[in-house]
Amino acid sequence: APPHRADRITALLGEKERWSAADMPLIHMDTHLASAQPLLDHVAALEGLSPAGEAVRGTLLRWDRRMSASSTEAALYAAVRSAVVRRLAAHPAFAALTEPPAYPEVLLPWLGLVPRIAFALEHLLRAEELYGIDRAGTVRAALEEVAAEPPRGTWGDTHRLAPWQALPEDDRDAPPLSGDHDCVLCTSAVPGLTDLAARGPAARYVWDLARREDSLWVVPLGASGLPGSPHHRDQLPLWLRGDLAPVVTDWQHLTKED
Repeated sequence: APPHRADRITALLGEKERWSAADMPLIHMDTHLASAQPLLDHVAALEGLSPAGEAVRGTLLRWDRRMSASSTEAALYAAVRSAVVRRLAAHPAFAALTEPPAYPEVLLPWLGLVPRIAFALEHLLRAEELYGIDRAGTVRAALEEVAAEPPRGTWGDTHRLAPWQALPEDDRDAPPLSGDHDCVLCTSAVPGLTDLAARGPAARYVWDLARREDSLWVVPLGASGLPGSPHHRDQLPLWLRGDLAPVVTDWQHLTKED
């Protein structure tokens, strides 16, 4: 994995000398996106944009780099990023990679050209040379494309939880999510294809080694995988907010279920 999450966690931990179990959501839910910098560097270097393009450029350069569900600036950044990914994937330099590889279909989402460019974007934009591709021109065209039809809402309007399900349930509204692939709150979309997130923190555990009863945890949906169980999705509101539930290990406070 890129170092962004580890570096951010290290920086956050350094802000306080003492942390409690209850403080951990401050770290779990951090949405700062350090990997945005290479694209923003290209945006900052652009000149001679249209008035609408210049407005988008100014908004992106003032953005706090936080992928909050309520952020219109994050939605704008994500739209420009996706446009850059699509334009790079369509470049003739990558034409040979558009043919599906001779591997099982289950692996194709990880081997497809658009996902690979999406997850390698910061490196592609920082490389000294990229097969003769005019990256400045690509970013300019992507920014003007978004400026002509900008997103109308916030990041959470399109960045929603869409977990894979072996047994489809009844239709439910997909809740909005903060975070992004390289945030500490790692809720991964596939730029260029979809803002929906099928991947996120599978569980959050905080163990208090001095007082075990102060330990906390949460999972994305619930502790039961059985539809109809009261614990099938009862932790989802906590998980979305960054809240945690007590870890109960005292047998006197546990109830056996069939």
